Amino acid sequence: MLCAIASLAACSAIQPERSIGRELDDTNASLAIKSAMLRSEGFALGGVDVEVTEGIALLTGAVPREDDRLMAECLAWSSVAVRSVANELEVGETSGFRDRSRDAWITQRVRGQLLSDRNVRSVNFNVETYAGTVYLLGVARSRGELERVSAHAALIGGVVEVVSYVRVAGVPSELPSRGERRDQACAGESMPGLDSGDNPPNSSPQLLGAAGDPQ
Repeated sequence: MLCAIASLAACSAIQPERSIGRELDDTNASLAIKSAMLRSEGFALGGVDVEVTEGIALLTGAVPREDDRLMAECLAWSSVAVRSVANELEVGETSGFRDRSRDAWITQRVRGQLLSDRNVRSVNFNVETYAGTVYLLGVARSRGELERVSAHAALIGGVVEVVSYVRVAGVPSELPSRGERRDQACAGESMPGLDSGDNPPNSSPQLLGAAGDPQ
């Protein structure tokens, strides 16, 4: 019995800050947003990559027009699981195969560094790279852990910049209401949500910490 209790305690101690419900919400939101972009008429959103982590929708890639960039952000807000949108889309030509391969290599290197650092709970972080810029998402247990993660990313060859959208556990945010931010992104246009009202998110809404400064 004592061994069983000890095992349960150890298991509890290593539980990640990211809940299963939150991760499921993020995955469903990402798929719904991508699907909506592919169905959008009159907009070229095929070059948009969407990654949702801890309720933050990160948009990377390139689109031909500013109107496309704005519509992508508006569609990202249409998912009720999204609490913030990081629109990092560029207006111009999409990157070539060589550039995408380099970005994928950088992402794998950063993830490898996080896995090898015992002071970093790598499961709490998501890493995305576009045009040499590394974007960090997820939740850090402390600012010190976030600094370690950012430092690992900055030391990888080929990295131009590190941008953090990581939430620090226990740090409250003072963001405007979700509805207000969505109205601003959609220029007041009424758009149908991507999620059915009969299927609320699996996790309760969480306030996200402000994006950290690039390290």
